[in-house]
Amino acid sequence: MSLKSQLRYHAKPLALAGVAALAGLGWWAALAPQPPVVGVALSDIAFYRLPFGPDAQGNDRPFWPSLLQSETGLLSDPARLPSSADCAACHPREFTEWAGSLHAIADRDLVYEATVEANEDIVRHPEQGRFCEGCHAPAEMLTGRVNSLVSVPPADALTEGVSCIACHTATHADPLAGNGAVTLAYGRAEAERDGPQGAALLADPRAHLAAFGAPDTTALMAGAEICGACHTEIYDTSMSRAETPQAVQSTFVEWRDSWYGQNGVTCQQCHMAADPAAQVIRLRTGDLTPPERYSHRFIGANHVLTDTGLGEALTVLRGGILPGMDAATTRDTRVEQARQTTAFLRTAAGLDLRAAQRTDAGLRIDIAVQNLGAGHNLPTGVNDQKHMWLEVVVTDAAGAILFRSGGASERLGAEDPAAVAWIEHFLDAQGERIINHLTFATAEVVWIRRPIPARGEDVVRYDVPLAAGVVGPLHIEARLLYQIALPDLIYMNLRRDLSVPAVTLAELSATLPEVVQ
Repeated sequence: MSLKSQLRYHAKPLALAGVAALAGLGWWAALAPQPPVVGVALSDIAFYRLPFGPDAQGNDRPFWPSLLQSETGLLSDPARLPSSADCAACHPREFTEWAGSLHAIADRDLVYEATVEANEDIVRHPEQGRFCEGCHAPAEMLTGRVNSLVSVPPADALTEGVSCIACHTATHADPLAGNGAVTLAYGRAEAERDGPQGAALLADPRAHLAAFGAPDTTALMAGAEICGACHTEIYDTSMSRAETPQAVQSTFVEWRDSWYGQNGVTCQQCHMAADPAAQVIRLRTGDLTPPERYSHRFIGANHVLTDTGLGEALTVLRGGILPGMDAATTRDTRVEQARQTTAFLRTAAGLDLRAAQRTDAGLRIDIAVQNLGAGHNLPTGVNDQKHMWLEVVVTDAAGAILFRSGGASERLGAEDPAAVAWIEHFLDAQGERIINHLTFATAEVVWIRRPIPARGEDVVRYDVPLAAGVVGPLHIEARLLYQIALPDLIYMNLRRDLSVPAVTLAELSATLPEVVQ
């Protein structure tokens, strides 16, 4: 029988078999037990309040004024969310690196906690604190724990700030809207709990990969957008006294418009490099080679909460030891975090003496403050606290000080009003300065001196009066100093008289050989 005849002979029974198979699959799908819906309805969270009402389309805004979203619209069961300590069993290096980071303690550190409480004390609805917690405590937010009356039980996963699942379940981010505009699929993490665990997971990791390595999440984590969703901050009438939107933190846009953004150098390539300082130095030479390995330390600019010189006070400030960590491992990862943070900060800036010449009044000095290594403005972030200033000292041949500017800040632990400083001021509705970061009382944000864009510079001029008979050679010393917070913030919000050390970003030393008469 020919092949054509065979096909014609068997066509009818094959078709009937196909129909029967499809019918059987249909019956199986209809009768098979359906997987349970993962998540918790908003109405099931006792006492959960939405004091700010629905959006313009009438939809609930469960986390407003944060723009955080749950992919399913449901909340999560804290008992089913994996802690980052659970991830450590298979990913010990990543976990230990992360444990030293600021992400790990984003909702634990005492300065942050006290500042949130200070903000909540000045508003009618403490739920407004969701504005802060959307970025600092996404697990608490997505379980409904951020509420005036807390009915959600605690769990390790809720104590970890920006934990593993906060990034590894992200599905969407809007870096221009900012204010925590991330969509998180925590339902994936909950559903994965029903799959293979332990040794069985190693034998069949497909469900685990689907939960934490899905294509949409993997693509999102490779770009700057996921970072920008929290590192863009805008105050508006819904959560502050601002009558018009105030751009408080614009790190994403600064990066996007810079040489780094235009050349595809992402946030991760610097802040997640295994050796961030070395990576920045390569980029400064124009070498666009990405890091060979990425780290989960997320090295940044907070030098205080990595300062191991604080001893046990550092443990207190960081909110204790994380779940899954012991004292020795905690100490070791903090030491490395501190080393990398200091080295990283030292790659950001430079100082260059552009001019030093006699005038009728004395001596004119021009010093260029250069942003050499930051892929965004210098400084960046919320700069009512993070700021830098220039200290300049001129001495005569005998070492006597003829001129000093900016020195009081470090010597006295207080701001020097005469210093050249790159800082923004928060102003209240009466135009008075707010020095302890009361976000909800802020009406306007004003830059005292604009930050320096990536690969840019700001030339600062000093006119130094000189008395008659001053003998050279004159000597110029300059330092660019950076401080993560004002001492007033610590004292007013935390009620502690804690010194906030400064970090020297760059130094300059020059001798002028001529004799000045």
